[in-house]
Amino acid sequence: MNSVKRILSSDFTRPKEKRRNMNKIRKLFDLSKKNKYTIDETTWDDLLMDDIFTKLDRTCSTAGEAMLYHMLRNPLMDKNKLQDREKYIKLFRENTDLSAHLRYILFYMGFDSNNNLIEMIEGLLSVNKLKFLLYKFLGQVLPLLLSILAIIFKEPKFIFLIFILININIRIQEKEKDTVKATGIVYLGKLLLSSIKLSKVDNLNLSPLTKRINLLLNELKSINRSIKFINIITGLGGIMEFLSVPFLLEATTYYKISGRFIEKRDTILSLYSAVGEIDALISIASYIESNKDKCTTPLFIDKTTIKITEGIHPLLDNPVANSITIDHKGIVLTGTNMSGKSTFLRMITVNILLAQTFNFVLAKSYEACFFNIISSISPKDDINNNKSYYISEAESILRILKSLNDYIPVFCPIDEIFRGTNPIERIASSAEILNYINKKNAICIVATHDRELSNLLNGEYDFYFFSEDVNISTGLNFDYKLKEGISKTRNAIKLLDYAGFPKEITKGAYKRAKSLSTNFI
Repeated sequence: MNSVKRILSSDFTRPKEKRRNMNKIRKLFDLSKKNKYTIDETTWDDLLMDDIFTKLDRTCSTAGEAMLYHMLRNPLMDKNKLQDREKYIKLFRENTDLSAHLRYILFYMGFDSNNNLIEMIEGLLSVNKLKFLLYKFLGQVLPLLLSILAIIFKEPKFIFLIFILININIRIQEKEKDTVKATGIVYLGKLLLSSIKLSKVDNLNLSPLTKRINLLLNELKSINRSIKFINIITGLGGIMEFLSVPFLLEATTYYKISGRFIEKRDTILSLYSAVGEIDALISIASYIESNKDKCTTPLFIDKTTIKITEGIHPLLDNPVANSITIDHKGIVLTGTNMSGKSTFLRMITVNILLAQTFNFVLAKSYEACFFNIISSISPKDDINNNKSYYISEAESILRILKSLNDYIPVFCPIDEIFRGTNPIERIASSAEILNYINKKNAICIVATHDRELSNLLNGEYDFYFFSEDVNISTGLNFDYKLKEGISKTRNAIKLLDYAGFPKEITKGAYKRAKSLSTNFI
């Protein structure tokens, strides 16, 4: 035990390498109620949040994984709730003995590899009262009755009937074995056992969480007793099977629990979430501690603004820090391919999300209001629903427009608006949409190659750009630093040249580009 704790303590700040199945990890979130500030699927995918989740995840249990995902999908719009969450994160960072003890408990709860407990909570547990009554009769009542008759009448036929009954019960138990073990009953037992241990942790600062767990456990006493019995049977293996199989103890207990489980479904889900929350917060504490030179606490204000100093993106190993102040008025971001526009959009947006979920950012300083985050960065065509790329873009932008009348300001990063249609209509529509957003309670950052938008949005938006040097001998040289103004260069044809395209193509492309630029808008 002490050696495991020492390992967990020494590994506190290390990233955790493990297999992750995001479809299973997100099951708790899928089961839960959504609100109007929940991060939608488009925004989650735009921000590459599955990858960021992996970066943050140092949890020791399935419940912890599920709750970490759930928390990232549901930003808090309340300073007090964020500060409460931060208190626990700070506690876990500073009290390494406590963190090691809690992780030890969670480590032995472990992972429900097939997510069977959540499937049970979804209602996939087999409930069959007839089987419960039948198995109780065949496994316990009838053997007892035959044994009494054999003793009273001393008739061999009763002994013979007992042997026949035991043979029948063995076959029934074998048939039910996969049903019982394929469910989350065993993991539910581990959850209850870990919850009991967590509820007994004596730490005043942790008491709000442990008291909550204790209250939920009190509601599950009847299930806990039955679960303990199944765990004893499965845990002792062959020793208990000598009694369990002929008397159908495991199958009877399972079908007894299944009825009660449905009644206590919401309480079990709440306990799962409460235990998972502790694991998730320890995970975030671990991440912040291992990146403490990069992290700071955000400052929330009431004004519709965002100021981020030397912000970085969590997925980059060697990030270039950038700073920006946006005071209600949105910005247009120009620049050439690969210069850093999309990464900059994601850097700001991910930091807003981290600020509003776990009260930390990857920056030197951060000052902003609370935002409803809705992005349109990577729309895709949808062949299955017969939607073109342009229609997918239009629907993605429409999500933003529909959210603009709420009292919570909207932060909406948009990358290459309406790239799926012709340049004339793209620029005209983009200008109208961006002006519409700018009149609302929102901050919009739009990254574009259409420098022509600068003329149409002059005075309404501020302008920034990224640049680079493309040289045949030295290759691509990007500094990834944000600059004020509008990009004066293009590099698409240069990149083709650098990639090795035939000179005939690139020379012809340069000529056509020069001709088109004199006639375009």
